[in-house]
Amino acid sequence: MFKNYLKIAWRNLLKNKLFSLINILGLALGMACSLLIMLWVQDEMKMDRFHKNDARIFSVMENQHYSGAINTYSSTPGIWRKIL
Repeated sequence: MFKNYLKIAWRNLLKNKLFSLINILGLALGMACSLLIMLWVQDEMKMDRFHKNDARIFSVMENQHYSGAINTYSSTPGIWRKIL
């Protein structure tokens, strides 16, 4: 039974070449994108996990106001680095 399903699928792939190509490329692109997103999230979640007190690590951000817009940066003045 399964062998017949494979035969029918193979025949349809050969019969509708362009449609099959678009579907296979779309599936491959979707799988590649989801894999890259998963790897990026995994890397972000592992950040600073090697420290003993990793739950107590914080990131200091700075908001700068220029011409009505608010920009946030992770770099702060040197005095903050000396205090922390």
